[in-house]
Amino acid sequence: MKKMEPGYKIENILLMECNFNRIPNVTFNNDNAENIVNIDVNCTVENDKVFVQETLKFESRNNDVLEVSATITMLGVFLKVGDVPIALEEFGKVNGAAIIFPYIREQLSNLALKAGLGNVILPTANFVKMAEDKKV
Repeated sequence: MKKMEPGYKIENILLMECNFNRIPNVTFNNDNAENIVNIDVNCTVENDKVFVQETLKFESRNNDVLEVSATITMLGVFLKVGDVPIALEEFGKVNGAAIIFPYIREQLSNLALKAGLGNVILPTANFVKMAEDKKV
């Protein structure tokens, strides 16, 4: 059996919260529609474990009418293995958040499809920039 290289091992990715709302008459294919996406990442470290809680808040508005909203929170648990060149908290805020994001994207996509909204595509997220902005 091969020994694991130094790095971070994903122990678990858990859905912590999921709220979804839509109005009965959503407007489709409208130039006035605006999608608002906010992502918040919180990281805690306990010994060699990194806990990353990532929350997505999504809103779709049409002429100031909130038509669709979703809040999805997921928690990633990562274990440090060996000596790693990146600090635990930095890993959590950047790499851990980037690892969790596709799970959140998939959750929103599935909810939107089940709600008859079709495919909702989230923009890419720059977790390096988000982490730097939080330092300021």
